[in-house]
This record gives sequence, structure tokens and C-alpha cells, in this order.
Amino acid sequence: MSLALCAGVLATVAAVAFVPSSANARTFVSVGIGLPGPGWYGPPPYVYGPPPVVYAPPPTIYVAPPAVVAPAPVVQAPPPSPVWYYCENPQGYYPYVATCGTAWRAVQPTEPPR
Repeated sequence: MSLALCAGVLATVAAVAFVPSSANARTFVSVGIGLPGPGWYGPPPYVYGPPPVVYAPPPTIYVAPPAVVAPAPVVQAPPPSPVWYYCENPQGYYPYVATCGTAWRAVQPTEPPR
């Protein structure tokens, strides 16, 4: 036993020994383990939490793939025939002559002589 416990037991015994018998006091000293008595109800009940929430998976939505459309064929127009513009006053071809005093005349170009 530890020294403090022994001192406490001796103090209790000394106090009981010096009580006059006319006081009608009863003191019980008990050493041992406590057993469950009528006031003991056992451990507290286990408290259950709320049940887990289970969600259904979202519905599968079918999305059709985009329709494959062939591109329209490219139609190339024939190249335009070259046209030169000639001015009588001053004499020359566009763009070498910037302004013309008379109306511009459309001329088909010719191959230069070889």
C-alpha cells in the first residue's frame, strides 16, 4: 500500500476510536472492489446514426452521333478571260495610264510576237 493510503486508514481508525459511545455513530470501512448494485443499469445503449443515403445513378441519355454529311463538290469556274483596258487620250493601257480623257475600251490581249 502506498504511504498516503496507510495514513488515511490510520486517521479514520483513530477518529472512530475516539468517538464517545453516547454519540451513536456508526462508521464502516470497507476495502475491496465494488459490485454492481441495484442502481447499476449497465452501459448506456448504443445510439445508431441515421441510415446511409443511397442515390440511384442518373438515367443514361442516348445521344445520337452527328450525321456525317459529305461536303459539296467544289465547282471551279473557268478562269475569266483576261481583258485589258485601253485609253485613246492619252494613249496607253491601264494601269500604266491612271486617268483617261475618253472612255476606256476593253481589248483582248494578244501574244507578243516571237
